[in-house]
Amino acid sequence: MEPHERCLVRLPLDGAHNVRELGGYPTANGEQTLFHRFLRADGLSLLTVRDEKFLYDYGVRAVIDLRDPREVSDDPDCKLGRDVINVNIPLLNLNIAEIGFDRVKENPEDWSMTHLYRMILENYEGVRDCFRFIAEAPEGCVLFHCAVGKDRTGVLAMLLLSLAGVDKWDIVANYAQTCVNLMRSSMWQAQWDNPKAREWRHLLDSAPSVMEQTYDLLDEEHEGIENYLLECGVPDEDVAAVRRRLVEP
Repeated sequence: MEPHERCLVRLPLDGAHNVRELGGYPTANGEQTLFHRFLRADGLSLLTVRDEKFLYDYGVRAVIDLRDPREVSDDPDCKLGRDVINVNIPLLNLNIAEIGFDRVKENPEDWSMTHLYRMILENYEGVRDCFRFIAEAPEGCVLFHCAVGKDRTGVLAMLLLSLAGVDKWDIVANYAQTCVNLMRSSMWQAQWDNPKAREWRHLLDSAPSVMEQTYDLLDEEHEGIENYLLECGVPDEDVAAVRRRLVEP
């Protein structure tokens, strides 16, 4: 694989704009998260044949779709290969991209990003199912995604990087890259430039402060990642298996 095809900030795909690595981040104990173990992504419905082959050759052997069932039915993923395992584990029964301006204007507190990310963290069953699937996934790369790879995907990426021992500010930077990547999408750009969107652009943005607050919430209200996973009911053996996948060769 060419050097430019292994990149932290964006893999070179035509039909998706926000597919990127969790590999390459330093950890607290001097390790580094490994490449070709986890990819975070936006939607996979517009992948080209070349994209599908690229991701399969990259090593993807398992896909977690974090969208709600209606989203999955309306906009199904492209298939990456016969031996790629796909699972749908909704982390939030809501497509944030479809929230209307009027709903945000009427109840602004209910539509703050920190509030929505708290709702994702409170989905203990969904988080537990994600970690169980990852712990049992076949050897290779696990790709996880939602509609645009920002919110549900961003929270799961935070949990995985936290478990690996990646520090807060690298996690914040990983999240903040999202909106920049999505600007390559004409549909996303149109939403961003919509005059009506200016008052609720926070729903489209990936402001560093949002992930900073969510990380702090995990630390202050749940006493860190390991205790949070215990609260979710993730067995110790699954926690260990996921951590090994992140950092052990």
